[in-house]
Amino acid sequence: MGFFGPDIKKMKTNKDVEGLIKALEHKDLAIRRGAAEALGEIKDKRAVEPLIQVLKDKDTWLRWCATEALGKIGDERAVEPLIKALKDKWNSVQQGAALALGKIGDARAVEPLIQALKDKDESVRRCVAEALSKIGDARAVPHLIQALKGQRLGGSRSSRLGS
Repeated sequence: MGFFGPDIKKMKTNKDVEGLIKALEHKDLAIRRGAAEALGEIKDKRAVEPLIQVLKDKDTWLRWCATEALGKIGDERAVEPLIKALKDKWNSVQQGAALALGKIGDARAVEPLIQALKDKDESVRRCVAEALSKIGDARAVPHLIQALKGQRLGGSRSSRLGS
């Protein structure tokens, strides 16, 4: 226990996964965020289910930390919850979910990621394209080609100018 709460840095150094999982429920958001980040660095699969629960938290940054941690751990149990997170109301969480799905590389994510290529936010579309390229599934190829033609990833200079 640190001065104001659990010592996340010490728990991370000691690979205290159970302590970090408990810290995910701490009242202090900074501690909860730090715990999620530390669990991602440790990459222990015991953290997958608790991090999946964090995807339901009201704090956007904490949800984003959970997506990043789940991507680092790379466990297939996170695929369906991360697919749901592709529809989060916050772009940062959508981006994190897409990148995590790309790291996990499960083919179940391909169709939802293809649908997310239609997102109105360019930064989300870029993360989705990166995830699809990492997964390497042929189903994504025509959609990625279309996106690269400027229809969905920000466009070429000529398409943005209307020529």
